[in-house]
Amino acid sequence: MWKLLPAAGPAREPYRLLTGTEYIVGRKNCAILIEDDQSISRNHAVLTANFAVTNLSQTDEIPVLTIKDNSKYGTFVNEAKMQNHLPQTLKTGDRVTFGVFESKFRVEYEPLVACSSCLDVSGKTALNQAVLQLGGLTVNSWTKECTHLVMMSVKVTMETICALICGCPIVKPEYFTEFLQAVQSKKQPPQIERYIMCF
Repeated sequence: MWKLLPAAGPAREPYRLLTGTEYIVGRKNCAILIEDDQSISRNHAVLTANFAVTNLSQTDEIPVLTIKDNSKYGTFVNEAKMQNHLPQTLKTGDRVTFGVFESKFRVEYEPLVACSSCLDVSGKTALNQAVLQLGGLTVNSWTKECTHLVMMSVKVTMETICALICGCPIVKPEYFTEFLQAVQSKKQPPQIERYIMCF
């Protein structure tokens, strides 16, 4: 999942960016609101994360994050001023400054590869949709890239053993649907401890 983290000022929650959604950065009526900065336009810039391919079978496939500047005073990526209205691809660690003052952010991609085990077809479909929107992928067999194992109830499977060896959480599918709902409604993500399954 892509995150936009404030790099200046008091510590604040990051903005979590869902795939397939346009996030307008500006000073009024927008998804990412920057107040108290006179160099921020109403519709200053647009951030969008999308998968570049339709066949998402590779666990190293991550959504592409692009930014487009629409402002009067400019948007800067790693101190370089962007060309107005021309999208630019961002990579993890890039520093973005909106306007000319202290509206500084950093972008980061947090890997999310959920391995599903013992889920029925409708459960797999719901999980896949939620994880895709969160900017991650679902797989049916464990790989070293997996970050979570998803099960309705804990059963001893090869995936369970791998998850335990790797120290990855074994969670209920609701964790991802509730995480998605939290991001959509700009609330804190759910505490993973409430969804972890133990033997």
